[in-house]
Amino acid sequence: MNKEKNIDPLTLSAIEARLESFNDELCARTVRQAFSMPTARIRDISSAILDSEARILTAGHYAPIHAAGTDISLKAIVDWIGRENIYPDDFILANDPYITKAGHLPDWSHVRPIFYEGELLFYHFMRTHVHDSGGAFPSTYAVRPYDCHAEGLIIPPVKIIERGVIDEKLYSVILKNVRGASMVRADNLLIYESMKKCEERILDMVRRYGKDVVIQSCNEIMRRTEETVRKEISTWKAGVFKAERAADWDGSYDQPVWVRLALTVKPEEGELIFDFSDTDPLVDFINVPWGVVLAFATTTTRWALSSDIRNLQGIHSCIKVIVKDGTALAPVYPYSNGAQSITLGSEVFECCQIAIAQAAPKENCGATWARKISPIFSGKFRDRIDPRTNSMETYWTSPFNSDGGTGAPWGYDGTDGLGHAPAAGASVRAPIEVEETLVPYRWLHCEMLTDSAGDGQWRGGLGVHVEYLNCHDPETWRPLDCCVITGNSDGQKFPPHGLFGGTDGKRHELWIKRGDKLLPLRTMDTQYVRPGDIIGTKSGGGGGIGGPLDRDVEKVRWDVLNQYISPKKAHDIYGVVIDSKSFAVNYEATVKLRKKLKAQKKAREKN
Repeated sequence: MNKEKNIDPLTLSAIEARLESFNDELCARTVRQAFSMPTARIRDISSAILDSEARILTAGHYAPIHAAGTDISLKAIVDWIGRENIYPDDFILANDPYITKAGHLPDWSHVRPIFYEGELLFYHFMRTHVHDSGGAFPSTYAVRPYDCHAEGLIIPPVKIIERGVIDEKLYSVILKNVRGASMVRADNLLIYESMKKCEERILDMVRRYGKDVVIQSCNEIMRRTEETVRKEISTWKAGVFKAERAADWDGSYDQPVWVRLALTVKPEEGELIFDFSDTDPLVDFINVPWGVVLAFATTTTRWALSSDIRNLQGIHSCIKVIVKDGTALAPVYPYSNGAQSITLGSEVFECCQIAIAQAAPKENCGATWARKISPIFSGKFRDRIDPRTNSMETYWTSPFNSDGGTGAPWGYDGTDGLGHAPAAGASVRAPIEVEETLVPYRWLHCEMLTDSAGDGQWRGGLGVHVEYLNCHDPETWRPLDCCVITGNSDGQKFPPHGLFGGTDGKRHELWIKRGDKLLPLRTMDTQYVRPGDIIGTKSGGGGGIGGPLDRDVEKVRWDVLNQYISPKKAHDIYGVVIDSKSFAVNYEATVKLRKKLKAQKKAREKN
């Protein structure tokens, strides 16, 4: 990429900031007004502005699951439709993971081309989890699908709006095959109109600065980012660094599913090669499209850079991602991928973090996060009839209240209950009060878990204990009316991973309490529940980083005082002696205990 000359630094900064602001505005408008529960209450959404060559200019501040691989998806969408068939005021939908190489079926890609004086300059791209996309169960997380068609309606790239006119015949076929069609339609058109508003702002910017200056600035932003990324990678260790992590299972065959990564670092070239060729073969339900793998390699690389890197295309220019046909990271029709990014995708993310930590400066690295755990509740209200349609009311929700803590980054403790790494902290918990008005459940517990995080010089964020009581009216309830789905949950077998002497976090726990009996509930499962049943979860905390015996004594005291850790753990793991009544630290005893524990650790390592 050639260096663009004669660009005023202030103009360059202003154009970059405006593009970022316009893009974030699209997500903000959608989150505030959408009907879709994952979009509005969880923020399962992201957007990007790309140039006419499908290069990412800005990807905003929402979920990298959706944003970091948008260039791959957009190129495929444009190729499918044909560049010559794209016009002003078109609006394109797609969710076919075999074409877009991203997402599961509820993750709909929305694309709007932006023309200026007859010339295509940009694309605005949004992907979000819509209210419904068809399939056997709401949410697409029901395990053991027969094939991809059981998970929902597959939509190749289609223009539901061409030159500003809705194709009602085509659109009606799509809407006839989803639940809550009026809400899906409203959200689609909300995105369409919001994109139009953002287009107005972008074109105002082009008119103000001039087309040539804007295009030159975009090229310069990408060039500078690539230059910065290559310079940073040049300080990393050269070599091949390996990592492997496994999902609990795929919901069908009771064996772990392994992701294996060989990361080649080439400092002289400023290049990273993520090779996942040794990953397990294709499985059911949790296969991960290649674009998602690229998104997670990009995100973890971005996390390990010390500079404030906002342009993802500059990172893409410095990395290469290899997946092998026939493996779980290269799904082909009709293999399903309903749980892709938040189950096996988490293992992709973890492998990248662990491999990068072997090469990058440790100050830029972090331990792995707790994996996703968020039971989905779906079902029917037989006594609630919509007078407009004479049909019963249905419900589904996945409130994210059970999510565990983040891994500790070097120099900082992890964040409590923030969620799984692929969302990168962008998702939020749905408000409990809102959820209780919409589903027949009452939250009995929602509290942080003492001793759930991995230990270290900086500890992981805490996990969470949540219990949900099924309050469905027993007079109207029928068998199969209330379903709990854990197809979006993983981590009962494999805990978050600590780094540089830090310890692992806790594994997840799930159960159903029916009267006096505790019934098992697994990840990747579907169970029917009754009124009075209690669904319980205990999520693990994130991994720790650095040796626990090096943790600041006052931080250990604070953790005990606030019940983040128990006095026993403070003594046995951190080597800090604290009075259980006054919470005062016995510094003399602490020095002796830490010296003893370090000697024991050294002896174990020697043996």
